[in-house]
This record gives sequence, structure tokens and C-alpha cells, in this order.
Amino acid sequence: MAIDLLSIEPQKVSTDVSSYSMLIYGNPKSGKSSFVHELYGDRVLHITTEKRTKALAGAMVQYVSSWAEYLQVLAQLRKPELKERFDVVSVDTIDNLLPMVERYVASKYGESQLGELTNTYGKDWAEAKSTWRNGVQMIEREGYVPCFVSHAIQNTIQIPKANMLEEDAKTLTSYNETTDKGVQYIEYLQYQPDIKPKYLAVINNMVDNILFIDSTVDSNNNEQRVIRLRETLQYQAGSTFKDIVPVIPLDPEAYKKAITDAVSHIDDEHKTDVRQADADTSDTKFDYNELMAEAQKLGQAMYKADKLDKVTAIVEDVFGKDHKLNEATEQQVEQLAVAVDQIKAKAMEEGVDIEA
Repeated sequence: MAIDLLSIEPQKVSTDVSSYSMLIYGNPKSGKSSFVHELYGDRVLHITTEKRTKALAGAMVQYVSSWAEYLQVLAQLRKPELKERFDVVSVDTIDNLLPMVERYVASKYGESQLGELTNTYGKDWAEAKSTWRNGVQMIEREGYVPCFVSHAIQNTIQIPKANMLEEDAKTLTSYNETTDKGVQYIEYLQYQPDIKPKYLAVINNMVDNILFIDSTVDSNNNEQRVIRLRETLQYQAGSTFKDIVPVIPLDPEAYKKAITDAVSHIDDEHKTDVRQADADTSDTKFDYNELMAEAQKLGQAMYKADKLDKVTAIVEDVFGKDHKLNEATEQQVEQLAVAVDQIKAKAMEEGVDIEA
């Protein structure tokens, strides 16, 4: 399958909430799992790393206790009948999956934990990160919208008051002012997902929306749970939509409305009610046998036109000196595709009839 820029259609933005991946985090028992279940209903598969899911009535739940079991679940999700059944795959909680992948990789290197041996020279840590990346991205590659659920952790942050921007200060919901050695500081709690930064970066790069479940009080001093959709100094959050509201009640319908309202700012011709997930964008697949057949046809045409030296120059540039085009392996299919495109362009430049 070759790229064809002439076939590109204008991008449409969907109002369907299941089009958008998310990371949702908050304190224990704050309603994260219930929110996900109520939002997606029976179209979500919950891969759980905790056993406390008895209250999720009607939820489709598969518990995993190891990285190997997690991979078994993803392998089964390749089945067409499961792709018909589910739109979303939720990993709840993603925090507990991290020790599983580290144990999995450590055992490969004969370690009880990563970094135990010095003769790995960091290869174990590097492999853990790449294994993690491949594992979480596999959800999307198999055609599902990923949803990651995490607990929140708190860090105490101090910033010199003189260095704090006024607009940032206004976003703080609670803070203390302290003085140390004559310097005034603003001290506040910062909330983040309970995932190591290098692993969290993989998730952040994948998801469309980061939701933080927070507790606040209304005008009558009653506690109310809300979802934060915009980042401040106190918590990590964010959305792919620039016009989304910053705070909504912890309610699936409120979240759906926030998405719909954000999309409403887009011209009608560029939006749709049809689900448009990132998983629907396919990677280009190169067919080795088709490319080899095309390479042979091009080579014969260039030979007849006494232009074989042009082919040799292209092949050496793409594959290296003394390499022949018909020796390209299936592992070199990308290089083969590049060489075929360049030979085709050179044939057109030289006026060679490649259809003869």
C-alpha cells in the first residue's frame, strides 16, 4: 500500500466520546473505574490489575496478575469478533502494570529486580522501557481506543513568591506562604499520576485527554467531585480541544457534553458524529513480493533503454556498495520501496517507457 497524497480528504472531528483516548487519575475510591464504565458501557473491556471490581455491575472485566497475562489478553483482542464487541480497552490501574513489566524484563536478565546486575550496562532498564512502550501501544495498534486509569500522588512544591506569575497564582486552590532565610515561598500540593516519569511520558504522548478527579466544595460547603481538564501548577491535566471547559462535574454526561461543546466551535463541514479514533489511521504496509515484481519490471525497462548505470547508482545509495536489487530481503522491504520509487522517478526523468 503506497502513500497517495492526491487521495487525502479533509480531516473531520468527531463528537463521539469513544473517539478519544484518555488517562484518568485521582485518589483511591474517587470514582475513576465507575466513571469509565458508565461512560463507555458494554463497549469497554476492563483489564484490571486490582481485584476490587465487584461493584461494577455489568462490566466486562479481565483481571491480570503478570505481564505475560496482559500480553495474552492483547493477543486475544486481535480476534475479529472481539473487535466487533469492544471499542475501548481500559487498563485499571496502569500503576500496577508497571512492576509487572519490570519483573518480566528483570527475569530475562536473571535479576530479581532491574539494575541488580552491573554487567547489563543499563540494557535491562532500556528494554523495560521499550517493552512498556510496545505493550501499551499495542492496544491502539489492534484498533481499540486506550483508556488508562491511575492513582494520584502528591508532591509538596515550593516556588519563590517573586518568581510566580500572577496568572499562575490565581489557579491555586490552596497554598501556604512560608519564609526561609528571608525569601518568601508559595508552598502547595501538586498532584500527578502514580507512574514513573519515563513510563508516564509514553502514556502522555498517546492520549488525547488527561483527566484529574478532584474534590472541591460548593457554595454551601458541600463536598463535590469534579474533573479537571486543564493543567495548572497543582495538577497535571489537558485536552486535545482548545475550547474545552476547564472543570466539569464527575459525571459521564457532563464529559460527553464538554466534548460536544468543544467540537461545536468547529465548522459543520469539518465535524462528524461518526467515531474517528487514532486506531483507524493505518500504517503503510509494504508488500515485498509486489515490490520485487515492480523492481524487476523497472530493471528490465532501464536495461533496454541502456540506463542500467542509473539503477546501480540508486541501489548503491539505498542499500550500500556491491548490493544487487534482486538480493533485497523481506527485512529490507522499506529500503526496497525507497529504491523502487527512486528508480521509477529516474525512469520518468530519462524518458524511459516503464509500461512497455
